[in-house]
Amino acid sequence: MMISEEKKTNSQAFSLIELLTAMTILSVLMLLMTSLLDQVQKSWRFGEERISQFREARVAFDLMTKNMSQATMNTYLDYEYDDDNQVKEYKKRSELHFYTNHAKTLEGSLNLNGQTSGHVVFFQAPLGYSNRYRNLSNLFNGRGYLVVHGSDREFIPSIVQNTTHRFRLMEFRPPAEANQVFQDAIDEISEDGGGTQEFTKWWNQGLSGIGETSFEYYLNPMAQNIVLLLVTPMDTLESLVDDRYDTSSEIAPNYIFDSNKPRIAGVEQQVPPLVKVTMVAIDESTAVQLEDEFGEQKPDIIPDDLFVDTKDYNEDIQELIEHFNDHNRTERSKINYRVFSTVVMLRSAKWLK
Repeated sequence: MMISEEKKTNSQAFSLIELLTAMTILSVLMLLMTSLLDQVQKSWRFGEERISQFREARVAFDLMTKNMSQATMNTYLDYEYDDDNQVKEYKKRSELHFYTNHAKTLEGSLNLNGQTSGHVVFFQAPLGYSNRYRNLSNLFNGRGYLVVHGSDREFIPSIVQNTTHRFRLMEFRPPAEANQVFQDAIDEISEDGGGTQEFTKWWNQGLSGIGETSFEYYLNPMAQNIVLLLVTPMDTLESLVDDRYDTSSEIAPNYIFDSNKPRIAGVEQQVPPLVKVTMVAIDESTAVQLEDEFGEQKPDIIPDDLFVDTKDYNEDIQELIEHFNDHNRTERSKINYRVFSTVVMLRSAKWLK
């Protein structure tokens, strides 16, 4: 009986080979789990970085479109006189202005401390911003938005020595007391010194005694690493019913709209009912790589021949994405980007042709 019990006890133990095999399998499983956990952590960290990188862009985009939705003209009817000073007809008039154009048109006339990208938009809205008056939420403010590439020296403390060169979404934000529409009529003199001033470039016509009376004085960065801003005024979405890919704009076929001198007669002194706003942002790691590659110069990542005609909008967006993807395949630097787009309805629009 003792012998049989001893044999039975020995048969229940693990051999050295079995222990080594089990430890090997366990080590392999632990290595696989560690590698899997590391990949999950990297993916989570990458996702968090992308969200945080583009959070600033999303906030700026939402604020810009919210302000734009409040753009107004306060259009009214007034007499139009003939050469004999007799009333000829009624004519729509407004002291306010809505204007979109290609941003590069401003580079020669304004000291932007950099190069522009995409489009620019200027408008008037009751935003209630003032340095002198409080609790007046309906005060009119001028607003403007454009993308500029340049140094951040003007926006950082003087004790900071290192500067960076980035694309930035800039906001033209003068207070209500610096709004050109509040200028006294006796001071509304045109640039050549004669006649009443026309409000065609009010963003560059400062008020005497207010601030520095310059465009750049009221220009502030809203978000960093915004490489492109597109603004498309539209009068209707009816064309999209028949052709969902038709992006042409009758009132701004080349993205240019001026409420004082519209392309179509009869719609002057009115804001467009709809404005399609598109913004392209990159992350900080991409911006650092581009600065290492291009230095202080504006990175050549947006082809110049894009976004000239509104009917080619979809094709231009697709070509831009393919351009980014080609860059990622052929260059060491990688462009991580995100496209924001929405159609803004201007609540004060009263579209009368």
